[in-house]
Amino acid sequence: MAFFNSKLRYGLCAAVDLAMQPPARACQSREIAARQNIPGPYLDQILAALKGAGIVRSIRGAGGGYTLARPADKITVADVVRALLRTDRLFAASEEEKTLVNAPSIAWVVHEFEEQVEETVTKLLTSTTLADLVARKQSLDDALSIMPGI
Repeated sequence: MAFFNSKLRYGLCAAVDLAMQPPARACQSREIAARQNIPGPYLDQILAALKGAGIVRSIRGAGGGYTLARPADKITVADVVRALLRTDRLFAASEEEKTLVNAPSIAWVVHEFEEQVEETVTKLLTSTTLADLVARKQSLDDALSIMPGI
C-alpha cells in the first residue's frame, strides 16, 4: 500500500483548501469536493475523521460548512496523517512486534531500517504545517502568473 493513498491525499487537499479560505468563511463539503475533484461521499467521511481529531469544525445553518479548528500554522501534516490513518506509527513495527525480532538477525536489521524511515518521515510531517503547504501553493501560483502577488 502506498503511504499517500487516496484518503490521505484527499484529506490533505481538503485541509489545505480550508487553510486557503478566509478564517471566518465556512465551506460546504460540496464546494471543497468540486474545487479539489474529490468524490463527495468520500470527502464527507474524511471531514468527519478530521472533525473527530479536532482539525476541522463544522458549523450548522444556512451559512454553515467546515472551517479549520485551529490556525493553519498550528496544524501539522502529521496531525492530518494521524487523524486519517489512525496510527502514530507509519512504517515501523509496534513495540509488541519489536520484541519478536531477535538481534542480530536479518529481521533486526530490517526493523532498525524501518525505525530510521519512521523517524525521518515523522520529522518531515511534524515540521510541515498546513500554512507551509498554502505558501507553496501561493508560490507556485505566483510563478505561473504574469502578475505575481495579484
